[in-house]
Amino acid sequence: MVHAVLSWLAGGLGSMPAAIVVATVLLRVAMLPLSLRAYRAERVRTRLAPQLQTLRERHGSEPVLLAEKSAELMRKEGTSPFAGLVPMLLQAPFVWLLYREFTGGRLQGYTFLGTDLSHRLLTEPGMLAGWLVVAALVAVAVWNGRQLPAETPSFVKALQFGTVAFAPFVPLAAGIYLVTTSAWTAAERWTVRAHFRTSEQKNGKSR
Repeated sequence: MVHAVLSWLAGGLGSMPAAIVVATVLLRVAMLPLSLRAYRAERVRTRLAPQLQTLRERHGSEPVLLAEKSAELMRKEGTSPFAGLVPMLLQAPFVWLLYREFTGGRLQGYTFLGTDLSHRLLTEPGMLAGWLVVAALVAVAVWNGRQLPAETPSFVKALQFGTVAFAPFVPLAAGIYLVTTSAWTAAERWTVRAHFRTSEQKNGKSR
């Protein structure tokens, strides 16, 4: 089915790389409502951090009770501890199907900048398209790192570069997917957080 969808898009767009980009964007658009819920949950957790810390100090020796109290507190705010996991869990099967498509050899013969989409930078270090993918992923990772709070642990900042380390090992088609979804995530996160900041500033002025 995935191959049929990509082939149909490629026929309309005249390009398999463009089809991969469009398919990725359509997937992320479909997940947008859940992603927004996850961002709201993240915002609520930040606001409730002092209260959650108090609960940890009070019930740290009783994990079950701590989980119940934390869930109850978040439920009162209209969210749950697992709200941020739902988009990732729902995306996982689609990502797996796409990865199988990219690594199964069915895109062999389709090219990007003259490079076959089934080729990998690890085995062909001279391919320009592969290095462009890596450069794009580095740019997105740097941008994501700059959006993190100053107190963010170093290992969390380093995780932003996980896709950069992964890209040389996967086919070029998968690299195009990684660039598209990473750029979408970066833009989505920046837009949503800017919206939250604006809303909070307006609410603060109206009080």
